[in-house]
Amino acid sequence: MLTNIQEVSYSPLTQAQIFKAQLLDQVCSVKSQSDQMINMRTHYVDGKLSLNLDLSSEIDPALLVAIGVEYLLGHISEITSIEIQSSYKLGYPFSILGPVFERFEFFQIPLLWHHTAQYTISPEKWTKTDDGRTHPIRPPAHKGYVYKRFVPGIEKTISFRLTEPHKDLDQFHQWHNQSRVSFYWELNQSQEELKTNMEKGLKDPHQIPMIVEIDEELVGYYEMYWVREDRLGPYYNSDAFDRGFHFLIGNKKFLGHQITDSIVKCGLHLLYLDDCRTRRIMAEPRHDNQKVLKYAEASIGWKNLKTFDFPHKRAVLLENSREVFFGGNSL
Repeated sequence: MLTNIQEVSYSPLTQAQIFKAQLLDQVCSVKSQSDQMINMRTHYVDGKLSLNLDLSSEIDPALLVAIGVEYLLGHISEITSIEIQSSYKLGYPFSILGPVFERFEFFQIPLLWHHTAQYTISPEKWTKTDDGRTHPIRPPAHKGYVYKRFVPGIEKTISFRLTEPHKDLDQFHQWHNQSRVSFYWELNQSQEELKTNMEKGLKDPHQIPMIVEIDEELVGYYEMYWVREDRLGPYYNSDAFDRGFHFLIGNKKFLGHQITDSIVKCGLHLLYLDDCRTRRIMAEPRHDNQKVLKYAEASIGWKNLKTFDFPHKRAVLLENSREVFFGGNSL
């Protein structure tokens, strides 16, 4: 039996309205601003949750059901599988998931969190780097917000959006001129130099520079990149769709393990949703960055592959796999 859970507001990235979800007396209800509503009676035993839908609208309630599923999975980590009982044939994403699905399957559907809502894969076109490495031509970066998710553990919404130098430069400059940041990033430069750096990053098709926000407050910088054509690519047997990232929290208000862990997991979630062909996410922190290495050692999905030498630093190669990340109940 599930205990009551307080009402939570959700605003999925691809939707222009707010939804409210609540679990009360074994019934999960989801309501939209346009007064569309669905009630789902719950039955929970040994990690398996059944949802019996009470349909009161002729509109396809699939989105409401998906929000209800996110609400329940986010608050109850013990749920491993869900069965939906309904006389109505639900549309996407349940047209793909089916009436019975696992927790790790649901979190691989981009509907509620990623700007695409559904996967779209264009035919691969390949090109070469100047040193002869081959890689697919990458799609242009999406302007604006790319990912958004309410995290029950911290009761806050984490968002990622593309950087805008005219808007973010002051904050970017302040972050990089903190000694705890510049020690690792070595970008304690003038505003003009950092502006050039930001503009260069936006023109580079192999990387996507982003700002992390929590409840719309600027928190840090997140740079995700395609490994194959990155400087890291030649240092291991990289796949064409491996991704990597660099990350910093600049806003001291948000330092701390719980928030850092939530941002890292949302960032990994974003990278896996961004392209369903991505099987691995790599990181290459400095070998003496003990905070990062200890975090990776204690976290789900990370594997220490080796220590190696970049021209500019001695680094540790870390690998995160899609299978372990989703299968290990990271979200």
